[in-house]
Amino acid sequence: MTELKQTLTAEEQELIHNPIGRWGEAWQKFMKENCTPDEIRANFKDNEFDELARRIDSEAWEMWELLRRQYAQKNPRPTTFNEIVSWEKMRSLTVEHEVMEQIVLQIRMPV
Repeated sequence: MTELKQTLTAEEQELIHNPIGRWGEAWQKFMKENCTPDEIRANFKDNEFDELARRIDSEAWEMWELLRRQYAQKNPRPTTFNEIVSWEKMRSLTVEHEVMEQIVLQIRMPV
């Protein structure tokens, strides 16, 4: 394990210790549904599948935060309770759809 730690970058070491989050798990599920187990084994060595899932999770959360801010800038938040509830729901649906389409639902292999 010491040898492994010496060959990994600081970012990679941090990724190893973080659990795979919501978006990373969704990506792994997508990959398992759209690639054969043999394709996954042939393209991912050791922990690369989990490592890429963690990177995708991180990318997705960054995009999620950016899109939420952009949505709020383009669509000012209303002031009445019912309008706020509707606005929050629409923002959530819009942002999550974009994150899924652009980041999660993409077949990716290690480079």
